[in-house]
Amino acid sequence: MIALFAGLGIAMEPKWSVKPLSMHLQVTERSTAIKARGITTPQEGTYQVRQTRLRLPISGGKTVNAILREPENAPSGRAACVFVHGAGTGKAEEVYADLANALASAGITTLVQDKRLDNYTPLRRDYDSSAEDYLAGLNLLRAQQGVDARKVGLYAESEGTWIASVMTHKDRHIAFQVLTSAPVYSGRQQIAMAATEYLNIIGAPGGVVDIIPRLLSLNFAPIGLEYADFNTAEYRDTLTMPLLVNYGTIDPAMPIEQGALQLIGDAHAAGNSNVLVRYYAANHQMRTGSSLSLPGLPLDKDYTHNLEDWINAIAAGATEDDWLTPDIAGARPYQEYAIPENISSGLVSSVWVLVVLIVVCLVSWLLTVVFCIGAFVSRKRVEAKTVDDSGHIVVHRFTMLSKVLIITNIVLLPICAAGFLGYFAFTAKAALSLTDEATMLSFGWSMLRLGSLVLIVMNSWMWVRMFFFYGPGNIDKEYPKTAMRMASGHTATVALLSVSVLCALVLSSFFGLIG
Repeated sequence: MIALFAGLGIAMEPKWSVKPLSMHLQVTERSTAIKARGITTPQEGTYQVRQTRLRLPISGGKTVNAILREPENAPSGRAACVFVHGAGTGKAEEVYADLANALASAGITTLVQDKRLDNYTPLRRDYDSSAEDYLAGLNLLRAQQGVDARKVGLYAESEGTWIASVMTHKDRHIAFQVLTSAPVYSGRQQIAMAATEYLNIIGAPGGVVDIIPRLLSLNFAPIGLEYADFNTAEYRDTLTMPLLVNYGTIDPAMPIEQGALQLIGDAHAAGNSNVLVRYYAANHQMRTGSSLSLPGLPLDKDYTHNLEDWINAIAAGATEDDWLTPDIAGARPYQEYAIPENISSGLVSSVWVLVVLIVVCLVSWLLTVVFCIGAFVSRKRVEAKTVDDSGHIVVHRFTMLSKVLIITNIVLLPICAAGFLGYFAFTAKAALSLTDEATMLSFGWSMLRLGSLVLIVMNSWMWVRMFFFYGPGNIDKEYPKTAMRMASGHTATVALLSVSVLCALVLSSFFGLIG
């Protein structure tokens, strides 16, 4: 059985894995400063900022809260910028205040609006509708007094850069884009790279890392999550406007080298060479002090100044030939793992297979327990053995060893399941905190593998026992045993327990615990 389930595990394994990135960017200029020839830009703090709270009509007849920040007494014809939320933010009151205020104090009108959440859930996200919502904000800025409608662009972070790509596809007059911590590729590809990086940081065993391709190869469409396959490549042919790309070098979740090169290549393919890339010794939100997204961390000291200088220079007409500073500059980036290209599944291609296995395993186990309790309650109402009409002995009570084997299998299943869930909860906690737990993770993985082997041994022993003691099996042919069979309730108990164990072992094979 070990060989059988080990072979099944191999058949379930996809033919791809996340590989180390072999080619790396060489960044020689450490300064992130941005300067254009013949252009003097207003500096941060030049203007007092006037803040206005308003209700913004968006798609679907909805309205959301928004905060407009304007530089007081700034000259007309100025630039403006709408902020697009990433995955972890939603309220205008709670995000981008430091960025939006800084830009406004340098003469750039800004708008931060609430993210609409009725079409944005963990399972389903409508990026097309979200793009329409942010375009409503963009158009509001275009109509603001003192703003030049031809100089209105956007700032997007993380998941928001996917939405930004849809916006540029819908509106070809967006003046500029600032893309910060852009995943660039599909969520499935980016998560595969990020999860591999996180697991290696915390010292997870190779077997745990190998689970990533198995899970991310599955089709999750039956439960939603279609946005995991959102393909920004279909929209990146619209990168015709000036582009500023920012990444934090201590952000393990993003393709900080491949993403930048992909955006540069796509912009060039669209005839756009006005692209700058800046790397900061910062995390996903361009904040310093930790690679984690912790509250209260300060922005990189040069970040807002560089944004302001770039946006104001673009608004003043800077082209790709006007930059006095390098196209790519900043802290040295290092992306350890490459984005996987061909994500195809192994033998199991749908998440429903796992769901069905889990449900059948659980229901069979519960029914087994119910049958055992019923047998225990009714044990005094029936003889230990009876004879049926065909003369066979019908066994109504298991022997002590048979009981031990059945009970052991029943108890082992929830122990193994609890161990599995506990192990991966511990792994997730370590990954989210980026804590090295190599020793504990290696020990726990070995215990899970041992538990799977023990389950195989105990289930096999139970089958052998039932076959030779209660079934047709006979070790010594010279001394035929008395024909007997189990009572129907006992047969159902063993059958249900076997189904539950087999489902658990198939799941163990899928997760690479056997072999």
